[in-house]
Amino acid sequence: MEGKKEKVNFLKEISERFKVLENNQKRLIVIVSVVLLLLIIITIVTSVIFAGSVDSAGKVIGNLNNKGFAVAKGNKVYVSNSGIKDEKDSKNALYEVTEDNKVKLIEESEWIKSINYYKGHLYFLSMSVSDNSNGEYIRQIVKMKPNGEKREVLVDNIETISIENASLNVSDGWVYYLNSDKKLEKVKTNGQKRQQISDETISRFQISGKYIYYTSEDEEFGKMKKDGSGKEKIESGIGMFQVVGKDLYYISAANKHLMKLDLSIKDNHQDEEVVAKAISTFNIYEKTIYYAVNEVDENGKQTEQAIYKMKTNGKKNEKIVDLLSSVNTSICIAGDWIYYTDKVQDSPYYFATYRVKTNGKNQSRVNI
Repeated sequence: MEGKKEKVNFLKEISERFKVLENNQKRLIVIVSVVLLLLIIITIVTSVIFAGSVDSAGKVIGNLNNKGFAVAKGNKVYVSNSGIKDEKDSKNALYEVTEDNKVKLIEESEWIKSINYYKGHLYFLSMSVSDNSNGEYIRQIVKMKPNGEKREVLVDNIETISIENASLNVSDGWVYYLNSDKKLEKVKTNGQKRQQISDETISRFQISGKYIYYTSEDEEFGKMKKDGSGKEKIESGIGMFQVVGKDLYYISAANKHLMKLDLSIKDNHQDEEVVAKAISTFNIYEKTIYYAVNEVDENGKQTEQAIYKMKTNGKKNEKIVDLLSSVNTSICIAGDWIYYTDKVQDSPYYFATYRVKTNGKNQSRVNI
């Protein structure tokens, strides 16, 4: 009872003090309270809208559209140089890269893609050429500590004839991936409860919030729940894409411009042009679009090859770095670094991995 009386007396005291305040003081208190409330609401709404940029796996979703060849953990970045033939004949492997560009080999493999970081472990696809000499690759889903210890193979012997769209996505304790028949499966991060969740043949997929967004082999774009239920076809003619909040960003098949579609509008979709230049890839992270321009003239000669960044509201469009060729460029965001691939200077076919700060400073080749 004493505690209740103290609370009542305290509230009465506050009320009496508020009554004796001048009108201007009262007005100021109300204004400050409203402003604080609005800031809290804006913070909550923004976190919900952009939840699709970084999921529970602690990685940049857009990296997986760019082969997932890099992921950051603290001030270290884990980078794969798989598929990049350079003049140094570097080993195809997973490397640890520090802030000062010191490099350590973690895992050697012919191909490593779709690197995820989730709850203290790296998850990725490790691929090698099949022994049966029929042009197939064998994929493994590998889980291990960032230093290479406690390596486990969660799923083995996934056959494929293509490595380009091979991808995996870790979310909420599950690893999502495409099986040998390009059907979507999932397995627990401990390797248990492997199951197929869709009969549809899929080329790309992304997990955003409660849904899996995907494109079929005939470029039909749709979504489903994480258990495979509630399938819904949304649009056609969609290749590379990224869903951010309620918006679908994709590269137009017609002119390679970056387009946007509001997914909250069910009928009569209106496509909006975001970048009025031909681009080869893009990556959206923290309200910023990073994209590689691949402009050529009527004779096929390259006229502009560069990486740009722009806010999702269309403001602050600026060049970050020039490229020798953006045709095969991939862009991964790792902290305040952009890791990207480009041709080696004065070389007709060698490529290498480079990095530059998101503000365009400190551009250098990664020491792989």
